[in-house]
Amino acid sequence: MKRQLIFGLVAGALFAATAAQAVGNHTMAGCGIGYLLFGKSSNEKGSQILASLTNNIIGDQTFGITSGTSGCTEDELLKINEVFAAVNLNNLAEEMAKGSGEYVTAFASLLGADETTRPILLSFFQENYEQLFPSEETTTIEMLHALEVALAEHPDLFG
Repeated sequence: MKRQLIFGLVAGALFAATAAQAVGNHTMAGCGIGYLLFGKSSNEKGSQILASLTNNIIGDQTFGITSGTSGCTEDELLKINEVFAAVNLNNLAEEMAKGSGEYVTAFASLLGADETTRPILLSFFQENYEQLFPSEETTTIEMLHALEVALAEHPDLFG
């Protein structure tokens, strides 16, 4: 059992390195939940090992690569934001309409807003709600693409 675990971790680490090279500008751990939680902000060996182990234990890199989520895409807005928005779309729609709330605040942080720009971005969501959610059937991808277009005109919202 121990040998299988060690073999799995080593094989996974090799796969992570291969995945990182295949996808592009990622740290040594590659993409996946481990990358998002531990490896994205630091390229130190300890963080990268923890990120790689997390990726391999969870086994989500293949899904991330094929779906373009979990940091496994070159499209900056559709990384973890897509997953977060998909899981919380109804809450985001409601809170974006109000311009406040815990989900929309977390989403603004994921987009890169800091303490100074976050309130401005929340107001931006509220002011552009009709563009972001033109109908009740607006999908996550449609909302994110509309947001990407709207934010392209406002790079100042991220400091």
